[in-house]
Amino acid sequence: MFAVVCIVATPFVFTAWLIQRVLDHRTQMAALRQPAPRPALPAPSSPEVEQRLANLEAIVSSLDFDLAVKMREMGPSRAA
Repeated sequence: MFAVVCIVATPFVFTAWLIQRVLDHRTQMAALRQPAPRPALPAPSSPEVEQRLANLEAIVSSLDFDLAVKMREMGPSRAA
């Protein structure tokens, strides 16, 4: 009796699962099509912005220094 119920119920369960997957996929695609909300930016003269700029300047100058050292190590023949 249990086997018969399983055999009869399987197509219905599979159909319900498939419909749920299709609806989830449509919901995800609709969410991806909407533009992402822009993050709130701090005021241009706030201390947070000044700190971020200082951090970025430190990173850029560090990378610039590393690149210059590597270029010197390579020598003039490989620099071009």
